[in-house]
Amino acid sequence: MKLNKLVLSLLALSFLTLSCSKDDDNSTPINLQDLEVTIDENPTNGEVIGTVQSNSTTALTFTIVSQTPAGALEIDAATGDLTVLDNGLFDFESNPTITATVSASGASNNATVTIELVDKPEIGEYKYGGVIFWVNAAGNEGLVCAVTDQSTGVQWYNGMSMLTNANGSSINTGQANTNAIVNAQGAGIYAAKICDDLILNGFNDWFLPSHDELEEMHGNKSIIDNVSLANSGTIIQAMTYWCSTEDSLHAAETYSFTTTSTPADFKSALHRVRAVRHWTDF
Repeated sequence: MKLNKLVLSLLALSFLTLSCSKDDDNSTPINLQDLEVTIDENPTNGEVIGTVQSNSTTALTFTIVSQTPAGALEIDAATGDLTVLDNGLFDFESNPTITATVSASGASNNATVTIELVDKPEIGEYKYGGVIFWVNAAGNEGLVCAVTDQSTGVQWYNGMSMLTNANGSSINTGQANTNAIVNAQGAGIYAAKICDDLILNGFNDWFLPSHDELEEMHGNKSIIDNVSLANSGTIIQAMTYWCSTEDSLHAAETYSFTTTSTPADFKSALHRVRAVRHWTDF
């Protein structure tokens, strides 16, 4: 009788042992999922890029093992959220792709993180036929200037004083001013016409900049000069340039890159010209 009880006990213990072993063999390993995202360059610090996911039903502790470039990202150890640590490294021209390797406690693998950056137009880039010197708040349109002057000295009018109604002075009025001047004055060799006739780097929609457009160029002069020189161009001279903004029957506005003053001058005066064009990215 005692022998039978012993045998039964041993059988029961063996069954339990086998059952536990079977359960252990069928346990699901914790796996991390790779993360691939595409974002615009120049995000803000603290912006969430994405989250490293897993198949775990219990809490994990996440860690960045490595990243290129170093210091670009940080991770929330409890949630796996990846955020921007240094937005200066999210520059398409320098780092078009940012990568990282992430581990988690108990996970059987590491996750590979790949972040592809989308190039966005920026002041100082050589694109759209010239040097970008102004970009709107949305980042989808702006202005570029040519890398050389189109004239070292030309008159504003075609030899006859008339009102052209080129009254715009603000950003994005240079094109309308140029159209008005050319429509009123017709053929000839004068500032607006030189720009209107210009075909440069595959673009034929150049114009004489308005007062505020030239002022914006002055604010970015050092950038424009450096990029122009790097692209076989010349600096903006410390001299006076014509604006497309008309002042009166006999005068138009100028912009001095020497004194930053904007005096009107007779339309017959000779001043420099640097053409501008508008671009859109939508």
